[in-house]
Amino acid sequence: MTATASSSLTADDFLLMPESEGAELVDGEIAEVPMGSISSLIAGELFGQLWTFLRQRKARLLLPQESGIAIWPGRNRVRKPDLTYVRSSRLPGGRLPEGWLTVVPDLVAEVVSPGDRVEDLEQKLAEYREAGIPLIWVIYPATRTAHVLGANRQRRELGQDGVLDGEDILPGFSIPLADIFPEPEQQA
Repeated sequence: MTATASSSLTADDFLLMPESEGAELVDGEIAEVPMGSISSLIAGELFGQLWTFLRQRKARLLLPQESGIAIWPGRNRVRKPDLTYVRSSRLPGGRLPEGWLTVVPDLVAEVVSPGDRVEDLEQKLAEYREAGIPLIWVIYPATRTAHVLGANRQRRELGQDGVLDGEDILPGFSIPLADIFPEPEQQA
């Protein structure tokens, strides 16, 4: 994450700025969050699999990476998970807002990119936990593994042959971790 010089911005200010694309707002400062091509491919695959699952159940409130969440009252912070899911029953009137999502999501996923710093990722995960997000998936393309932070708040590691599942948040959803990674011949 690369911080960019700016005055202390609010989430509302950030929404209207062209600089918000490919960036997050962290304590009033713009922080770039570039995504590598393999990470983007994996995020897209995961999104597609989950979208198909939700569409069959007429539940389509799955948001891609550029959809930010502003769920920390009193803080000038907007995070952009690579995937965000919230049940419509939790939204005021069952509808998404025009701006940032201000309801704590049920699930977020982060796909680690080559430029991501461990301390930045851990800070983001701590913020997600603090906000009360019940299910967090962290995908590591370099090792073809994932970490799952579920309702019990324990971190579980999934190996290459592991299975991501929706736990109580998305009952019935599961996908072999290997299915979201590109074939080795597709990678440099």
